[in-house]
Amino acid sequence: MSYDLIIVGAGPAGLTAGLYAVRSGLKTAIVSKDIGGTANSILLLENWPGFNGNGTKLMKSFYDQLKEYKINFFMNDVEMVEKKENLFIVKTNKEELKSKALIIATGTERRKLNVKGEKELTGRGVSYCVTCDAFFFKGKDIAVIGGSNCAATSALALSDLAKKVFIIYRGEKLRCEDITSKRLENKNNVEVFYNSIPVEIKGKDNVEGIIVETNGKKKEIKLDGIFVEIGSTPLIKFLKDLNLKLDGEKYIIVDGNMKTNIKGLFAAGDITNHKLKQVVVASGHGAIAAKSAYEYISKKE
Repeated sequence: MSYDLIIVGAGPAGLTAGLYAVRSGLKTAIVSKDIGGTANSILLLENWPGFNGNGTKLMKSFYDQLKEYKINFFMNDVEMVEKKENLFIVKTNKEELKSKALIIATGTERRKLNVKGEKELTGRGVSYCVTCDAFFFKGKDIAVIGGSNCAATSALALSDLAKKVFIIYRGEKLRCEDITSKRLENKNNVEVFYNSIPVEIKGKDNVEGIIVETNGKKKEIKLDGIFVEIGSTPLIKFLKDLNLKLDGEKYIIVDGNMKTNIKGLFAAGDITNHKLKQVVVASGHGAIAAKSAYEYISKKE
């Protein structure tokens, strides 16, 4: 099947790009394993103008609006992307699609701790999604690993459910908004371990505790669950056959128009080398990328 534009990814960037593309008259397809991406894991989204709620709710509204237009969705993982004779070929395990232009908006995946016990106890107390699993830890002792705004807001949300929440962070100060920091300070059941790193996750069938190293000294904390919030890595494996320029952290380098070093290929959202990884920024990227793709296709024709 052939299209003017294929968008890989259906998070804030991909869905916004799709909306702008179809409204510009482009025959468009979106290929993604899910709808919403990592935005679905946001428990409380307070910095999207005019909206208060969770990320899943906002992404559903994106999707519902886009479905009013003529656009094709293919709910599959992309295995490979090639460029042949000025056409992009997008291959999944079920279909092969072609397009004149391509937008990459696959975002990121959660980074792992890579400590003993993590892999074995994933799904048995170790989680990477507060939205998905918070309910299972009501009245229990849990830890949040990380010090970003996402980690802090997750800990804040969990504090309303859990008996005790430990924040384990390698830095000396949480990297979150002031309002979130103040809310955490007012929580009696939240304790922060600064200058601390997880060394090992303990447990036989389920998480029973974690060994933490703080300023060179090790300590075991008894726990029922652990939420890992230490950032993400870009999802670019399927692009290995393209000579895309990446930065030192493997994010796609784009200019102000979301153009990559490959003609006709654009990138948007968290997959790019822009430093601010936010839903509102990703949506802006998607709009710009769609406009740039439209201009590229128009000039070709």
